[in-house]
Amino acid sequence: MALVKFYKVATLPGTLEPDSFYYVENGSYAESYLTNSSGVARAVGNSAMINALVADALAGWSGDAGALDIVSDIAARDVLTSTLDRNAMILVLDASDDPTVDAGSALYAFAASTETIYKVAEYESMDVVVQWASIQGGPSSTPAQIDTAVSQTHTHSNKATLDKFSESGGQVLYDGSPIQANWETANW
Repeated sequence: MALVKFYKVATLPGTLEPDSFYYVENGSYAESYLTNSSGVARAVGNSAMINALVADALAGWSGDAGALDIVSDIAARDVLTSTLDRNAMILVLDASDDPTVDAGSALYAFAASTETIYKVAEYESMDVVVQWASIQGGPSSTPAQIDTAVSQTHTHSNKATLDKFSESGGQVLYDGSPIQANWETANW
């Protein structure tokens, strides 16, 4: 009888030790692998069981593989499946009401003969972060420099006086009152 070594890892190594048990903790799920005397891994536990269940369910699949129903949420999926008399693939855009889905969307297979819904895959939404430096063709100034330039756009020593000038009906006003102008010559 071989001695079995145990490893707890974040990812399964490229080269596995023979006669070993690997516990792979990856985010919100865990996988287990058992290697034989040659170091070849076999999935055990829930992963193998779930894969077998899905394989069995899909083996008898007679649905239209090209058809996909798209619904907004789990409630809409349930309404849809209550009316279906055919097998269907259903993409749920917000599957967060499914307790097995943390966030994002999920793809389900519906077997009409047993009225069973199988989760085939789930997809987390992708948050996109745009860094200032990665904007192609963007300004060379920093956001702080641009903010400073904008705030100083109309700053000068006589700004308060110039702000009193306005126009109304073609007449120039100063501090709200018409300006009297007399021109002695047009050759200025």
